[in-house]
Amino acid sequence: MYQNNQAVVAPSEQCVTTVTEKAPQNLHWTTCFNQDFELKKAFSREDRDRVFRLRHQVYCEELAYEPVSPSGLELDDYDRRSIHCLLQHRKTGESAGTLRLIASNNDAELLPIEHYFKDEFTQPDLVPSAFDREAVSEFSRLAVAASFRRNIQSQQNPILSQVAAVSDSDTQTHYRYISAGLYLAALEQARLLNLKHAYVAVAPALARMLNRVGFQFQQISNPIELNGKRAAYYLDIDKCIHTLCDDYRELWRVLAAQLRNGSFEHYNA
Repeated sequence: MYQNNQAVVAPSEQCVTTVTEKAPQNLHWTTCFNQDFELKKAFSREDRDRVFRLRHQVYCEELAYEPVSPSGLELDDYDRRSIHCLLQHRKTGESAGTLRLIASNNDAELLPIEHYFKDEFTQPDLVPSAFDREAVSEFSRLAVAASFRRNIQSQQNPILSQVAAVSDSDTQTHYRYISAGLYLAALEQARLLNLKHAYVAVAPALARMLNRVGFQFQQISNPIELNGKRAAYYLDIDKCIHTLCDDYRELWRVLAAQLRNGSFEHYNA
């Protein structure tokens, strides 16, 4: 079963001014984020296995969205044409979160939303087939490790914790931006690959959260049951970069600088 995690959209929502978090030694939270986390593209077998292992922990063991695999890895056919963002905690080396970008190089390589929402699209001018196939992509398989979202809220609602990972520690308030950071990383990868159009299949809470800080998800389908209510959303990549709120644009710059150290080639899983 395909699953991406959380959504709904209000393209007309105004960008909400974010309140700067207090951080250790009066550092801006984006500086703390940069100091604590390293973003990389998982091209090596070892790093891809780390991605698939984290996805298995979240999707199979915790949320039971997918069957448990004896290998302890969660992967599918789309991984063969995906680039995986892996967020690693610098001090411990632990995998904190992951998100993948699925490419579509020809008409035979459909995106997941084209399979699950093919009879539910409501805006035919914004579906993947309306654009150059090599200019579209899909962001999916968001997963945040449990150790980076442990608090009372996440224990009571593990799905909500995927939306905004937080920590009990006052020195780790920037952990709550892990999910948004992974979407920003995917946006930057798509931009550098000259991809213009992105899609996600998410539930209301995550889309509302991301729209409030400048992501402009446009709902293009009726909602369906897909491990909870999910709808398909369209994102104009170039436009999104310019509509981000100030703090999130700064986080995008931080992550873009980290990504510039990596390669953008595709691989075979």
